[in-house]
Amino acid sequence: MNILHAITLAALLHHAPAAAPVVTCHTGTVSYKFVGTPGATFTYAGAKYSVPQSGWIELLADGGKVYLAANGRSLPLEVWPIDAFGTRTVPVQPPATANDNITPNTINN
Repeated sequence: MNILHAITLAALLHHAPAAAPVVTCHTGTVSYKFVGTPGATFTYAGAKYSVPQSGWIELLADGGKVYLAANGRSLPLEVWPIDAFGTRTVPVQPPATANDNITPNTINN
């Protein structure tokens, strides 16, 4: 065995193990999955949406104080449970009457 092999072998045998990489995940809400009756409408981040035929629509979080406006009410979204991927599932109730389908502006204080 020559000197180069001996040095390489010694380096491999006495090398301290590398520290495992540290993974940092986003800890907040990434998206909201609005689930409800197809056709139910709601307002999120200033835009009006309607639940499609699939019964759900997923929207990226806008990063601000978040409220959902539906059926004439403005509700905070951070109260719904969050999953491991940062998605909150939010139920959207169908309007009780035709007048309830009018959504107000959201309040972002």
